[in-house]
Amino acid sequence: MTEVNQHQMPLRHVIDNAEKAMQIAKDAEMAVRHAQVQSDPNQLRAALAELEAAQHALHKAQSQLDAKDNDHHHLELTQVQDQLGQMQQSVDVVDSNTQQPKQVR
Repeated sequence: MTEVNQHQMPLRHVIDNAEKAMQIAKDAEMAVRHAQVQSDPNQLRAALAELEAAQHALHKAQSQLDAKDNDHHHLELTQVQDQLGQMQQSVDVVDSNTQQPKQVR
């Protein structure tokens, strides 16, 4: 029983890191949206820095999941990878929405 628990710990750690990265990304998205609503350029800069950090966390989590992927845990990892992919797409959309050129007057 001890061997099984020790074997699963690294996988659980990788999944926990992925879940944390997804939460960081959600928080960063909310910060960007809030800064946009407030029309505060300083707040937007800080939120975009947070969003960039979230993107790095998502990429790192994806790399860790890719390294752990094996047949025994394939289903669980696939579900987490799908969630990470969806979150990355969401972050990319928020990021691209902040990169739109300003309207010419």
